Amino acid sequence: MKILTSKPLLFAIASLLPLIQATAADFTIHPEQTKQTIKGIGFEIQSDSIGSGNHGLPEEPIAVPHDLVPAERERLAKEMLKGFRYCRLAGGLYWRGLDPEKKFLRPRWPEQLTELKQLLDTAGVEGLSFEYWSPAPFWKGNQSYTALPGSDSRANNQLRPFAPGFDKDPIYQGDASRFFQDFANAVVTDIKTLEAAGLKVSMWGLQNEPNVNHTIYSSCEYPTSKQYVQAYTAVASAIRKHDPSIYLFADTEHNYPKKIGPAMKDPQVAALVDAYCVHTVGADSESVKSVHANITTKLPPRPWFQNEYEYLTGGATPDRCLNTVQHIMNSFQIGENPTWFWIHCLKPLKNAEASGYSLGFWKSLIEKPAPSTAADYRRWPGGPLFTNLPSAFKKFEMVSAKRSDPTAPGIGYSFIVNQPVTIHLLVEDQPGLKLDAAWEDSQLTATWGNARDRVFTRKFPAGSIGIPAPAGKSAPHLCFVEASDPNTFKAQVGMNLPMEIRSQTVALEEKAAAIQPGHWIYNPYNWNAVGSFVKHMPWDSVALQVDEAKYDSNTRILAFKRPNGKVTIVVSNRSMTERTLEIDSGLASSNWNGIRYRPDEAGENTMGVPTGSIVGSRLTFTLTPQCWQFWEQQ
Repeated sequence: MKILTSKPLLFAIASLLPLIQATAADFTIHPEQTKQTIKGIGFEIQSDSIGSGNHGLPEEPIAVPHDLVPAERERLAKEMLKGFRYCRLAGGLYWRGLDPEKKFLRPRWPEQLTELKQLLDTAGVEGLSFEYWSPAPFWKGNQSYTALPGSDSRANNQLRPFAPGFDKDPIYQGDASRFFQDFANAVVTDIKTLEAAGLKVSMWGLQNEPNVNHTIYSSCEYPTSKQYVQAYTAVASAIRKHDPSIYLFADTEHNYPKKIGPAMKDPQVAALVDAYCVHTVGADSESVKSVHANITTKLPPRPWFQNEYEYLTGGATPDRCLNTVQHIMNSFQIGENPTWFWIHCLKPLKNAEASGYSLGFWKSLIEKPAPSTAADYRRWPGGPLFTNLPSAFKKFEMVSAKRSDPTAPGIGYSFIVNQPVTIHLLVEDQPGLKLDAAWEDSQLTATWGNARDRVFTRKFPAGSIGIPAPAGKSAPHLCFVEASDPNTFKAQVGMNLPMEIRSQTVALEEKAAAIQPGHWIYNPYNWNAVGSFVKHMPWDSVALQVDEAKYDSNTRILAFKRPNGKVTIVVSNRSMTERTLEIDSGLASSNWNGIRYRPDEAGENTMGVPTGSIVGSRLTFTLTPQCWQFWEQQ
């Protein structure tokens, strides 16, 4: 049958073809619709000591760059840090030296700030994002960086006017106005100390996590919005007068700003807030959408960003690598963030939190070798060796809680598994031993020192497994985890707890054995994710509008215009299957070069692996599982 068509109809169909073709693309970029300026990416630096698992403030200066030999300081600056714009400096924690009155921050050793300046200058980092984990002790009710043991520790780990008995304060006698004037001047003095050392302060925030109050490292709580706003406005006003170019941000805690938010209707407060800052700490990349929605619908308009991304539970993995990539992409594309921070460039290999926190590891010049190795089977890390242990257990994963004081009660803990498991629980055989009825006595035993363990078993589904604290002063219960599929088994523990997974600790020890003191290596799964953007996204790039035919949480996109006017398109595939994409660039025919990254593959100098070129206004290509690609207009 012959179908006759008129010329007008053919013309109409032809005129619709460009529209039909445009809607067929998975992503359509609008180069003329610009969004926010992406200032650049930041990192945090451990420029003073902290205990493993974030427990304690050691006197020994185990810090970067201080603890690196000169050649390794230069390599860190040129290989890793070049391309970052900001360095997050933790006042009262990683910069915590004091004057005699404990009013002002000072270097804790004479060269501390000089070493930091040289590192940042060599790397070309613009400046510091300066923020307190705790102000100098003089300004606090407890006269301490950390909360002190005791029932009143929470109330006193605050600024003096907010602590009990301020009306009888020996210096201020209840005069809050005089206190805040002095406190604001002290913060400006700390900034001037940094500036005198040649360090530019680009950004400032009052307090890291003002909702946190604890004894393990520096903190200072602001329980109410009114208290936070009172301190913030006093100090931010003084800083703005000192240097109007410093970027002022609030709140730096989880969820949308709850401390500064209620006061943003006050024009005098609002004028001192350049941006909102939140903590997202290892959240799924999709969380950007909900955070953005909360901030934009519930608060007056301001840019927002996160300044602490890391994984608290467990270490770096390929899955987390792709999640970090997509969190960066969503933050800039969906959240319209001006910047994004990873928490630490380097962490000491010995620190329990190192793998989830760092872009790399270093071995200290002064740290004493560990007295034992995780390859040994010990009742707890650093504890006594087993003299008898069922041989089958050595094929299983071991999760153990640390015990620094054998006379103290052991702790309870929890960890996460990705599949059903059987837990073999070693419990010190003590009078009155009692477990939940779900634990079955296996009749097996293990011995160590002068003690004996009884072994109980229990099956668990995938997810969180809670191990209770033992009764009395018994050693913490020890877990041997029998996986249902050993080839794909993964375990994660809370890195802010004093515990460890044996296989992860052994792997770090093997890395440590290959590193000379004063040297550093990459932590690839974290570094490849962050480093790929540091290498390929210049400062002051501008985000572009992108339309998506169908939203896919496992295939994300970021498009930006580089300062030279050329466009870069970043796409990801965090699924385990291939994905073929078509992208309408919105540009006339151009030459595009592709660069591929995978969790274990970043190319020479972290510049990625070339994947070929495409000529045209449309880009069609296939993403392999768990990879991300940059397509750069030439």
